[in-house]
Amino acid sequence: MRHAFIDKYSHLDSPVHRLDPRVKIITSLAAIIIITTEPVSGRLLNLYLYSAITLAITGLCRIPARYLLKRMLIVSPFILMAALFYPISVMPAHEVSFISDRRPLAEAGLSVFLKASLALLILILLSATERFHRLLMALRRLKVPAIVTTISALLYRYIFLLADEMIRTARARESRTPGVLRRGRLKVYGNQVAVIFLRSWERSQVIYKSMLSRGFAGEFPDMQEMRLRSSDILLSLLFVALLLLIKFLI
Repeated sequence: MRHAFIDKYSHLDSPVHRLDPRVKIITSLAAIIIITTEPVSGRLLNLYLYSAITLAITGLCRIPARYLLKRMLIVSPFILMAALFYPISVMPAHEVSFISDRRPLAEAGLSVFLKASLALLILILLSATERFHRLLMALRRLKVPAIVTTISALLYRYIFLLADEMIRTARARESRTPGVLRRGRLKVYGNQVAVIFLRSWERSQVIYKSMLSRGFAGEFPDMQEMRLRSSDILLSLLFVALLLLIKFLI
């Protein structure tokens, strides 16, 4: 089956791809905190500079722009809703609404939109430039509880079982009942959902038993060891320092 993996372009070779995953996680978190803690109004220049830096790093990653846009479009409705309704929520109820008098509110909405979009883009770059299992391993090295990373790893793997079974059952239903269902839709779709979960459960049990037979004990082995290089730390510090310089000196 063909699936849309979140680490589809993690095999590319770029300066960002070559960074240690622990450095990428810490740097991404620091960048999101710096950007999202900007004041809502009066600091659009800072956000424009953050956007320029983030887009420059995006270009270094060599990830297709179409892929990034498709990922961002999934969450963009929520970002647009927040950007549009924030000015309305802070607008005094007794004032008459004139566009010429609402420039600070428009800037506040634009600020919310930029901050949310940049944070989302940073997270997409983080997940797209590193293998998912290596990100989880890096979180373990950063003292994240093992139960969190293990559940995340199993969930990421087993969700594709659901997708496979959904495609198979939909194909089987369409072959037996071609065309548009006119009667008993709820019953047919309900039975289909039940079959999906039962088949996925059976496959997950087989996969889990095979994992146990191969020595699985809660850790996913990785042949590629993590090596923290001084250049990784230096690049991370320079990036964070540049963001802090924009935040406090501009």
